[in-house]
Amino acid sequence: MQPIKSICLAVLPLLFVSAVYGQFGPPEPQGTGPKLSPPTAFPAPGIFPTTESVTLLDADPQAVIHYTWDGSTPTSKSHVYDPLQVLFIGGIYEGDHGFKAGYTLRAVAMHEGNTNSNIANFQYVVDRRDRTAYVSEQILPGIRMIRDSDNDKMFLIQGTTKCVLIDSGQGTGKLKEYLSQYTGGLPIEAIFTHNHGDHIGQADQFIRDSKEHIGAPDRPGAERLLKARGIPDDVIAQYLLVIHQGDRVDLGDRSLIVYDVPGHTPGSIVIFDEKTGYLFTGDSYGSNSPTIPDALWLQFTPAPLDGYLATVKASRANFRGKVTNIMTGHNDQPLHGEAYLDNLQQALQSLMDKGDAVLVPSYRPTGLLQVTIGDRILDPDWVAINVNKAHYLPAPIDKIAGLTRLAIEGATLTPSFSPDVKSYTATVPPDASTVSVIAEPTSTRSSALAINGEPVTAGVPHPVTAAKNAGEIKIHVVAPDGTHSADYTVKVQ
Repeated sequence: MQPIKSICLAVLPLLFVSAVYGQFGPPEPQGTGPKLSPPTAFPAPGIFPTTESVTLLDADPQAVIHYTWDGSTPTSKSHVYDPLQVLFIGGIYEGDHGFKAGYTLRAVAMHEGNTNSNIANFQYVVDRRDRTAYVSEQILPGIRMIRDSDNDKMFLIQGTTKCVLIDSGQGTGKLKEYLSQYTGGLPIEAIFTHNHGDHIGQADQFIRDSKEHIGAPDRPGAERLLKARGIPDDVIAQYLLVIHQGDRVDLGDRSLIVYDVPGHTPGSIVIFDEKTGYLFTGDSYGSNSPTIPDALWLQFTPAPLDGYLATVKASRANFRGKVTNIMTGHNDQPLHGEAYLDNLQQALQSLMDKGDAVLVPSYRPTGLLQVTIGDRILDPDWVAINVNKAHYLPAPIDKIAGLTRLAIEGATLTPSFSPDVKSYTATVPPDASTVSVIAEPTSTRSSALAINGEPVTAGVPHPVTAAKNAGEIKIHVVAPDGTHSADYTVKVQ
């Protein structure tokens, strides 16, 4: 399909890729059975600011949907809609200037023996903003969502002593000047959830006047962008700062705490406002826009996803039950509560338990595989995760022996837990006599889990002696088929 550009919109009406040319052809043969219902479309026809996708649906699951984009009547010879894919519609630019592009989709349902449905007509418009333009709205008290021309999301958090901008999109306009109308004269400090271009694309506008923060593994990518934009090395060295797990950024009336969530990128982070329960996640936990449709992109990582599952469990342990709203990098509205994170964790766990059996074709990009939880159209908390099929499992599912959580209540593990690290040190308070050990196998189908030789229940705190220099805590986990096992040790000090 080729969109037709609206030229001089002030004078000419919007042109659609749909002008009907009367190419109806001979009548279609009809069955004598009941008439099928016409197809429906998700989302409903309307005006959209950026590339969208359209899903065609029919009440009869056996019906075949034929469709056209050129205004002609769909027939049995027209394109067949693949229910495993979506139809993309996009806006267009000329330089920085955005145009409107219109699309008319026509569809008919057919099934042998039935009477063909009426023809359904769906008109869509993609109205691209100029690349220099921004729109924003206050979505929660003290939180303003800003969107660039590609609908990337940025969040301005207003405190009493400073404002924090989470991510900076990738437009070409004067973002800092645009934001100044909402800051009340306070300085802006930036935090980047990761180093992809749609999240750090305008970092050069802020760094000369204020600090910018990013996870350590992602700093080189941000530094390259800043250098390419002409920012001097000494300015980058002074103001582009690494931010770590547990660091806080004080805004006067509130402070934001950072947690590491490597996976989407090595340096991905999330930012939690303990005062309000707002969680800002960028792409670290993915997004679940139903119409693009969106997903957590993990297809580029060569590492098995037991490590990412462990990261999700560890980060969630810091704020489980406290999250009121989640602001992702690409959702148009906040997600409420933690149902989305529950589904995310469930999707990852299903990969470890069932492997390839839960993989389905990805909507975007096509040609990949993903795991999904929930109905994309009906469930606001649905989840999809794109995977690297060659590497996402640490072992065949029946032979997975390992942990995705090891925690000791009342003590600190060194180093931080990772499934492939088997030896740790636990620093306990001097007066502690016991501590509780929590262990969760990578597979919920594991055939055995023991702490110091005693069988235990996954995820349930198990008390052990914690006197200083009491020796080692030993955790033993056995694969579902019993042929493989893994041992973790924790030296108490």
